[in-house]
Amino acid sequence: MKETKEVFLKQLQTISKLDMMKHLTPFLYGEDAMLLKLYVNEATTPKLMAETLGITKGRVTALMNSLRKKDYISVIVNKEDARSYNLELTPKGSSYIEGRFNFISNYFDTLLDYIGLEESKALIMLLEVVIDKVKTFEVK
Repeated sequence: MKETKEVFLKQLQTISKLDMMKHLTPFLYGEDAMLLKLYVNEATTPKLMAETLGITKGRVTALMNSLRKKDYISVIVNKEDARSYNLELTPKGSSYIEGRFNFISNYFDTLLDYIGLEESKALIMLLEVVIDKVKTFEVK
């Protein structure tokens, strides 16, 4: 099992250095992740954004400040409760995240075409199995 673990860790290290990761990682963390959540209306308040992205409210505030400076989002005071506010994409922010999303979508279309249909299906199936097991995995 030790040899399998070493090979596994080496493969993870190799994946982390692939060009693909520099395109994908921003959608998982940071500004692009926040913009994407707003784009698909998954999180429209700072509290929901923190919960959805799994980050602190302080980190959300820092992202908000940066995105406001870039004119990618606007902060709208809630008319029913002046203590809370909603986040909205500006046209500039919407255009930016659409461009980024289209790029990554085309990237993965090309990658999966390159890998081939059968290997892509096998990869997806294996990822589903691993994800299901990891979700219930606990180290004791």
